[in-house]
Amino acid sequence: MAVAVLVLGLAAWAANHPTAQTSTLAQAERLVDWGRLKQARSLLQTATNDAGNQSNAPLLAYLGHIEARFGNLQAARALTDKALKLDQACASCHLYRFEALARHAETLSQFRALLKLHAIKKQLQKAEQLDPHMGDVQWGWIRFDLAVPASLGGGSGDALKHAAVLSRIDPVDGHLARASIFTSQGKSQEALAEYRAAAQEYPNDPQALFALGKALYQQGDYSAAAGLLDRAWKLDPASAFYGAYHAADLVRLGQSQQAQAVLQTAQQQHPDSRLGDFLTAQALADTGQNFAWAKQLLARYLAVPPEPEQATAADARKLLASLSQSGS
Repeated sequence: MAVAVLVLGLAAWAANHPTAQTSTLAQAERLVDWGRLKQARSLLQTATNDAGNQSNAPLLAYLGHIEARFGNLQAARALTDKALKLDQACASCHLYRFEALARHAETLSQFRALLKLHAIKKQLQKAEQLDPHMGDVQWGWIRFDLAVPASLGGGSGDALKHAAVLSRIDPVDGHLARASIFTSQGKSQEALAEYRAAAQEYPNDPQALFALGKALYQQGDYSAAAGLLDRAWKLDPASAFYGAYHAADLVRLGQSQQAQAVLQTAQQQHPDSRLGDFLTAQALADTGQNFAWAKQLLARYLAVPPEPEQATAADARKLLASLSQSGS
């Protein structure tokens, strides 16, 4: 369950109050928001191994969240359980305990998962009780509502109510949440309207710009996506997501030199996160351009383990094989 979002307030607070605990957590959250989970996990593993942080509940819980994103559910449950034993009043600890339990339930039979539903929901309720202004909690409710039928306390109607609460906490996230709900219902035009509203109302927010640009890219409207992706990347070049989609979009518009420049910058900013290599190779393959470069990009993508929730090594090998079979 991808519930982590950029917590601007915490990042700003950390900038003015640079304690080791807060700055480490804020840095990890930023890395996750940028799609650089491997770096975030390494950062937190180092931090939590330090004697001064071994009882740091928020850091342990957030490491549990990252491990869950990697699919390491046993580690996620152990870390969040430890965090809550250290601090029952930690809202984020309950939130990431909810996530770990919910992800584990997805691996069980429907009957066994239903038996755990009350305990899972209780963690989310406790997180909201402790911190009703935490936007990630509302994202958690939305994911819960979309996964659970109305007869069991979920449903899209409740999801939209939580999106309304989220709008009061973070208006951009409110739009993005409604877009995700409409997407789950197959209402692509309504989702696109929410993305447009976010970008129009907050033209200097890279998250809003990127969300609309990515949606247009995925619909094949590459020209309309171009300016949005370019501006999002320039506002926040540290994001692996922004540079990746911007480079791939440039290739689809026949601007390979510009795409190469974006990828070079991305390689310097985040050498271990290579989504741009895969998306650009995919764009080259789809448009019949420079298969030799596409093969080089895929070889580079395969040289390091991919980030979770991105193209797998198997995906990259399949694309590479298709390029080789083309004879180019």
